[in-house]
Amino acid sequence: MTEEVNVILKTHHFLKSNGLEEHNVVRIYTDAHHTLLSHKALEPFQRFTLDMGDFVLHPDIVGQLDDGETIFAVEAKGDDDLLKGLAQAEIYQNGFHYSFLAANASAWGTSLIKFARRKNIGVITVSDVVRILFYPEAKMPLRHAFKFISLQMESVIQVTKGHTFYFNVPTHYLVWSIILESDVSYSFDNLPRLLRGYPMPKDWNQALTGAQKLGIVRILGKLVELTPIGSAVKVLLPTNIETWAEVHKQVKLRSTNGVALVNCQPQAAAALRILLLQNPITRLVIEGLHKFESHTANFADLAQVCDQIDHARAPIFFLEPKAAALLVDNKGKINWGQIKSEDYRSTMFQQYKSILIHAGILKNTKLGGTTAKNYDPQEDIWELI
Repeated sequence: MTEEVNVILKTHHFLKSNGLEEHNVVRIYTDAHHTLLSHKALEPFQRFTLDMGDFVLHPDIVGQLDDGETIFAVEAKGDDDLLKGLAQAEIYQNGFHYSFLAANASAWGTSLIKFARRKNIGVITVSDVVRILFYPEAKMPLRHAFKFISLQMESVIQVTKGHTFYFNVPTHYLVWSIILESDVSYSFDNLPRLLRGYPMPKDWNQALTGAQKLGIVRILGKLVELTPIGSAVKVLLPTNIETWAEVHKQVKLRSTNGVALVNCQPQAAAALRILLLQNPITRLVIEGLHKFESHTANFADLAQVCDQIDHARAPIFFLEPKAAALLVDNKGKINWGQIKSEDYRSTMFQQYKSILIHAGILKNTKLGGTTAKNYDPQEDIWELI
């Protein structure tokens, strides 16, 4: 293990466990560099790109505090290159509220610490213990650079495990509007009882997470509430769970019987469509397809056009983190011509595409598959209705 990797591991653990000053770190990501991917403790991996125009930088660690707004970046070094690290950390201030340099404690000299303080760069020393010798003052980053980072952070949250769609059928997500009542808090323990009569899979909590992604429910620790949006959707759905179970039976075999939710329950599909249109992934896909004359494109072409529209979001939506890190050049551009089928996010061409079909946004075409194995993006057709 190199000294730099050791510094990243210890700093990551410290920030995740201790937070920064009086704030918890609610999200923390490690750069998807090939030297780090074998260390499971550093998951989740995601490359963040600070775009400075003529060049880009990728912090080793990026995190967000519990106020939901403040973001920080950490550059890590081992025993050497601290001057280079300080220069990089200083540039991070253009896109982040806080910037830190983490390095072995033995490498930090008095002059380097004084220089870091003068530049408002946080000082993290790593030995058997991790210490923050200097907390920088929060600074307002540059508008363009900060917006580019913020869009990446928002997009990463959209595709992170637990925040993306787990099931292909939207009936598992919409059912919560039927079984939950407005202005009532429900404990997790009581939810399986409310689902009786509906064929919910054992991992029903994934369906609840999908409902939260749509804005239908709010999860507060071990309590769940129907949101005002969920209450509005409730009016458009069947009033009993048995009827909804019959709807589910019709749409769960969409690939064989051709029936999507929009065909058998147009009102429910319209409600789902409205919810999805609030999502940045959906809006980007629609805008991308509108760039093609027939509003039709294969997945590979769609991804590339979406990247031209929104370079902050598209690589995160369409590509696995490892692939995005390997295929980006020194100006932050993705070499789409070198992308292989396994580099694409399967959740996009499987679960997300399926939900868009059921909502009546996309035509009912074949899904890409459950994994990237044997996936051909050229044969995966996306077409607007």
